[in-house]
This record gives sequence, structure tokens and C-alpha cells, in this order.
Amino acid sequence: VFILLVRGEDPNGKGIYAYVAVRADKLEEFMTAQKEGTFYPEDYGVIVESGEGEPAPDVRARMEKEYGFNHEAMVDIPDVKGAGDLKVDIVRSDPKHPSNKQ
Repeated sequence: VFILLVRGEDPNGKGIYAYVAVRADKLEEFMTAQKEGTFYPEDYGVIVESGEGEPAPDVRARMEKEYGFNHEAMVDIPDVKGAGDLKVDIVRSDPKHPSNKQ
């Protein structure tokens, strides 16, 4: 599961954010939908926190403590290919993943 910080605008043009937990097998689909315009993150994962503007310090702290989200090491996923590459890298680095069993 990836925790993603997604930023956008509400219908009135006001800035909004959401931390979304997305399963690895849904990441590319999520990125495709995001690039196509209006989409609903909850269709692809679980929204664990959301609000207007930028996340407040207490929200950032909770995301770091409860979900291990590292705001300083965030990675921008530029496109669907980037999402696929990230998924492959994570699977390869996970010794418990079934594809890594010998």
C-alpha cells in the first residue's frame, strides 16, 4: 500500500489535499485517472485524511507517526509509467513478496 499526498482544487477553485492509501495493484489506474482530470480518489483507495489548503502541522505529524509518511522524502510520480516503475521497485525490494521467493 502506498500513501499518496494528492493536491488539487475543489469545484470553486479552492486548494484541497488528501492523503490516499492506494494498493500497489491500483497505482497505475489511480495515476491514469488523476491525469485525465476530475476523478474521485476514493474510487482507487482509502482517504485517510483530507482538507482545504495544505496539511496543517498536526496533520503532517499524525501522518508521519501513524503511517510512516515522510514529507521530506516525497517522490513526485510524474505519470503512469513512473507509477509502474515505482511499483516494480517496491516489489523487488520486498523480500516477503511472493515473486521474490526461491
